Amino acid sequence: MNRRRAHHKAVIGVALMLAAGILCAGGTALACGYHSPSDIARGVMNLVYPKSLYVRTAVWQAQSSGLLPPRPRRAAKDMFAYQRTTLGLEELGRSLGPAPDPGFAFTIILLDSMLWTRYAAEDGGFGVSVHATGPEQGDVVLVTERAVVRALNAGSISFDVAEAEGLIRLYGPEKRQEALRDVMRGEPRDAQSDLPDRATEASG
Repeated sequence: MNRRRAHHKAVIGVALMLAAGILCAGGTALACGYHSPSDIARGVMNLVYPKSLYVRTAVWQAQSSGLLPPRPRRAAKDMFAYQRTTLGLEELGRSLGPAPDPGFAFTIILLDSMLWTRYAAEDGGFGVSVHATGPEQGDVVLVTERAVVRALNAGSISFDVAEAEGLIRLYGPEKRQEALRDVMRGEPRDAQSDLPDRATEASG
């Protein structure tokens, strides 16, 4: 069992390094008319976090049904997209409930931009590190897109609805997923004894 778990961790580590390397390459060697570095990285993501790409389809369906604001037919190039995304992720961090223990952390990956952001317990709240290299050992990983973060910040959708509709998927030990659900709902949780498992197996 330990050998199997070690192999799984190694596969995840290699896949994440590959994804990061592809993105850092800037596309000079890999980009062409049919493939982009981000598209390749998303494919790697789906290997590491099974069914994570279902989030993209769920977001599209939510935008079509009216659950989320509709996607613009012709998206104008936004020179400040990164700054707006950063502000949104930081705003989300300020709305979180208290961490269940001083070492609690989780990482969000936005599939539309392949941007990683890590949230770590800090001074009664969460410190936010935008443009992180990826999750650290023990982190729960939350997969979503920018439109969902905007809706959560605006209060037009709750975390529970977002997860039920497939707009958010969580990966990691089940007990820590439950702790993150409480954090995302803004609920306090006194369950340090419930969080001993910091393994990195993906679930979902």
